Amino acid sequence: MNFKLASSNRAIGKVTRTALIVVLVLVFAIMESAPAFAMEAYKGNLGTEKNNLTLSGDFLTSTKADKSKYKTAKTKKAKSNKANSKKNNVNKKKTDKKPSISSLSAVLYCENTGEILFEQKSRSRIAPLTTTKIITVLLAIQNLQLSTEVEISAEAVGFGGTMALKEGEKISVENLIYGSLMLDSSDATYALAEAVSGSDNSKFVNMMNELAKNMGCKETHFTNPVGTPEMDHYSTANDMMQIMKVASSNDIFRKISSAKNHKIKPTNASKERILTNQYPEILKDKSIIAIQKATGSKEGEGSILMSYNYKGLKLVLDVMGSPEDKVRENDAKKLIDYAVSSVRGIKVISKGEKIDKAYIKGGEKTRVNAYAADDGYAYLPEQGSKELISGSVEMDEKIKAPVKKGTQVGTYVISVADDPVNKIPLIVKEDIGTGWLPSKIGISNLGTVLIISAILLLIIIYIYIRIKIAQMKRRTARKRKQMAYQKALRQIEIEEDRRRRGWNI
Repeated sequence: MNFKLASSNRAIGKVTRTALIVVLVLVFAIMESAPAFAMEAYKGNLGTEKNNLTLSGDFLTSTKADKSKYKTAKTKKAKSNKANSKKNNVNKKKTDKKPSISSLSAVLYCENTGEILFEQKSRSRIAPLTTTKIITVLLAIQNLQLSTEVEISAEAVGFGGTMALKEGEKISVENLIYGSLMLDSSDATYALAEAVSGSDNSKFVNMMNELAKNMGCKETHFTNPVGTPEMDHYSTANDMMQIMKVASSNDIFRKISSAKNHKIKPTNASKERILTNQYPEILKDKSIIAIQKATGSKEGEGSILMSYNYKGLKLVLDVMGSPEDKVRENDAKKLIDYAVSSVRGIKVISKGEKIDKAYIKGGEKTRVNAYAADDGYAYLPEQGSKELISGSVEMDEKIKAPVKKGTQVGTYVISVADDPVNKIPLIVKEDIGTGWLPSKIGISNLGTVLIISAILLLIIIYIYIRIKIAQMKRRTARKRKQMAYQKALRQIEIEEDRRRRGWNI
């Protein structure tokens, strides 16, 4: 009897352990499928209208940054440890030899390290020509709303330009900026100046010079808003680099100066315009953040000014003093190649590396791996410590199914001395279709199947246990009846034996 009871208990114990395993599977399925409520949302600023210029910090001082921060600043604790695991992967210097350029003047500045990497007569006064328009555009961005309509004056039309504005035409500030930067159209630029300060040209010129002074330009003086050559209208490669540094930090300027095409709807005086950037070949290089050129008519004139970002290596360069575009462009390429080969780059993450998981709302999979879309580098001066490099993950919480392969779901931010220096998109490597109804609360299709299967299995186990218990009760009842029957038989036998012996009961 005891043996049978022990066997029954062991059977129920096995069933109980099975049920426990099922419960653990259920918990795992729910946890794996649950949304990542704690993920920090990636908040991009592209496409937003920001009219505030950055006119502080290094933009108002010398290009020589405070390098002491690279030695003493505390390292930001990253959400990911990828930065710490890759710090020995250093892009070794290829060369220290300075490039030889044909242009009269040039300067190359690295924003990552705060160093001037190359300069050649960078303080020599040269006519900035139409690169002057950068200052005019910045003042327009600073003082006007992009949607404001400007009525074109006869004076503006008189400057001419490929935009071919007409007297009395009404056109928005935004479209005038597109004309100024994309087409180098002087009529559009002068119209912006008039929109800021009215017909008083001297008032606007004073604003230009004041802004240049605030940017740290010590050898710059403007006399007109479009860059017309005049005796007292001059600048230097170093000063124009400072101006471009500020300009390229502004979202509006950066977006418009690097745009390849732009459509302008019909105005009161013109049909629809399709603008095409004047630098189509140069803009094939996707590393260009902002660019402005000026073509001179004689020796010592002409320039190319650009902001460049090569895998997080942020450069600002100005090449001046050559009337030939090809010469300036070739010199600019030499300077960029020199910066890439000479600045110490440390690979923090690799292209295709799994970084984190992304939450896909309403997806057949609600948690998917996010991979680095490109190599991620940090750049340091020679005295900079690698311990200053950190990385953090910013995942987008608003990704909804369906999701195509290659969709960006977050960003990996690389920082040096707590300052963000590079952002690498995080993408998914698979198509994610729309999930079943439970996906709306963060449970994937697989999770749903596992949960339903677990619930069904638990129901089956429960029924099995109830059946086993019922069987045990019936067996126990039968045994009790048998025992009672055996006891009664023995009692009868005792009584019969007493009667045979004549004993009194």
